[in-house]
Amino acid sequence: MTSTPRHFARLAKHSADFKAAEDARETARLALHEAIVRHLRERNARPGKIAEHTPYDRNWIGDIGRNATPPVPPLKGPNAVGPAPKYDPAVQAAALEELDRFTADYRRAEAAMDKARPLIRAEIVKHYEAGRGPEEVSSYTPYDREWVGTIARSTSTARQRQKRAPASAE
Repeated sequence: MTSTPRHFARLAKHSADFKAAEDARETARLALHEAIVRHLRERNARPGKIAEHTPYDRNWIGDIGRNATPPVPPLKGPNAVGPAPKYDPAVQAAALEELDRFTADYRRAEAAMDKARPLIRAEIVKHYEAGRGPEEVSSYTPYDREWVGTIARSTSTARQRQKRAPASAE
């Protein structure tokens, strides 16, 4: 791995924090989806109840179940398997408590990403205003050069003033 120039050290650190938070969110998302599928398959709680304890709505919970391998059979309709399930309140409470824990982990990881994102953007603007181009800056961020350029141009006021300065009359 190449060494990071000193002037990009802070940007690289914020980007590493963002990447770690992104990886943590993906791990938490996968664990949450596995728990959702397991509870749908075991019929521990209704999809609407599961949705109340996750960051997803009832329809998205259904999509997660349908996209599982193998798919979770529907509760109602022509493709329903067996009679309607009867939910045990104690089992349902335990399942929802587990989903609350996974959801808290997921939201914690998202909050870490949200915390790192403005720090990265501020560093991008600082480097852009110092005259560094998006191509150079993007290699130290989780973003591609087009997105770095969009962030920099939309937020930087110093370079915008330089571009708009009227040419001297001769």
